[in-house]
Amino acid sequence: MAKIALITVLALLFGPAILLLSLGLVLNPAAQASCLTATSSLPSTGTPAGTEPETSRVVLPLPAGSWTRSSGFGMRVHPITGERKLHTGVDLSANAGTPIVAVADGRVVSVGPAVGYGHLIVIEHTVGGQPVATAYAHMHAEGIHVSVDDAVTAGQHIADVGSDGYSTGAHLHFEARPGGANAAPIDPEPWLSANGAAEVNGSEDNSCDATTSGPATPYPGTNPNGLVDDPTTDGLITEQTAHVLAQVRAAFPDTAWACWSQRPGNDSEHEVGRACDGTFGNSIGTAATGPALDLGWKVTNWLKINAGKLGVEYLIWQGRIWSVARSSEGWRSYDGGGMHDPTSVTGGHFDHLHFTAAS
Repeated sequence: MAKIALITVLALLFGPAILLLSLGLVLNPAAQASCLTATSSLPSTGTPAGTEPETSRVVLPLPAGSWTRSSGFGMRVHPITGERKLHTGVDLSANAGTPIVAVADGRVVSVGPAVGYGHLIVIEHTVGGQPVATAYAHMHAEGIHVSVDDAVTAGQHIADVGSDGYSTGAHLHFEARPGGANAAPIDPEPWLSANGAAEVNGSEDNSCDATTSGPATPYPGTNPNGLVDDPTTDGLITEQTAHVLAQVRAAFPDTAWACWSQRPGNDSEHEVGRACDGTFGNSIGTAATGPALDLGWKVTNWLKINAGKLGVEYLIWQGRIWSVARSSEGWRSYDGGGMHDPTSVTGGHFDHLHFTAAS
């Protein structure tokens, strides 16, 4: 059983979070749920906090429409012991088996049974340049789908809702601890709101899990910079680009792509055949939202995870850029590269994903 370290009882009492309007939370006083007492901390990971790349985004831990808020952060009467204790997270009631997703890109640092929590997952992230650990509790052993040291992406299916440990019904207990797993917990609802947590569309199971679309295969040829017909236009693209395009279209057939195009001024990567742009049920000029945004993130994360194998040099999506050369920095703000207005829908790539293949 995971070792539980004791921390000093908090001197300040935190009032319960009644409503968080910006996240559309629904208070359900009849629902009961519980977790560890105020004197407990998460299992020690032994790993320095703040070592993960910046996350691509922050999402809510359960799919849209699948949950109701049953208990907030703060002092309350423990429904199991009857003691007045600090509730160190927020409880979200949901049907058993509902997918739980990682709220941000990060690394799994602890998985397993923990007193009161049932089975617990702890993930460490960097959000807004700051280290933070998130915790997900009350799953049953068979409802856990990640292991220690796994890299996860925001929206990735990591577990299923259960009712293990000190629990009176199926629910997710979610915690946020700025500073790392051994830091003090905070009210996770304002933290999610402050970091722009988006809903994951519930119509697609594992909608952002990049591991569910199969493996990528490396470029098999000997002339990656050789030019071939672009299947999306009447231009030419490199063999490396054509290979990436074929792989992503096979993995995600509901996407649409355009590669070669002439651009004013200096030769762009599109004009030399090294880049393609993809949409996900939306059109250029219309920001990806709902299922289109979910599918866009799924494709983006798949390309990011398989970048080395495919020969992808960098990605631009949702106002951010990620590159192999600077992968240790995670996702960075996109400034338009001197050619585009990063605040516009198309210039900021809020309507399409751009990939550039290695030369």
